Amino acid sequence: MHLRLPAALAALALGLALASAAVADEDPDAPDADTVVEITEATIDPESPDLVRVDLSYTCAPADGPRSLNTSVEQTDPEDPATVAFGSTRTFPAQIVCDGAEHSRTVVVQSKTSDWLTGVDAVVITTLTDLGAAPPASADAQQLVLDLPSDD
Repeated sequence: MHLRLPAALAALALGLALASAAVADEDPDAPDADTVVEITEATIDPESPDLVRVDLSYTCAPADGPRSLNTSVEQTDPEDPATVAFGSTRTFPAQIVCDGAEHSRTVVVQSKTSDWLTGVDAVVITTLTDLGAAPPASADAQQLVLDLPSDD
């Protein structure tokens, strides 16, 4: 396909204009708007084996609307694949601080089906959402071995 020179120049000019507008929208003095969430550890509660404590860290910029922090854990019994421990929790939006700084928190996930097994892999997923942001969510998913907390 052959473009006439004026049409090719018009397309090039339009592309440059759009690229310039995108760069102009980036304000170097604006606060970092990235939302990041990370699972740092997951341990079984030594007092109650149906509870897992998940340590998280997160960073998010101030937002007009509330945020939602959800964490779920799933673990299949290696000796009985039909037995799956599963639970999830949601953090109350007013407890999520979004000020551009890194924050840490521990959430407790209770198994709805069976006790958590020590020394066995589990899938841990946490998601921090803000429907008014772009992108609207940040998540971390890890396969971790659940164990009792170490005595440090």
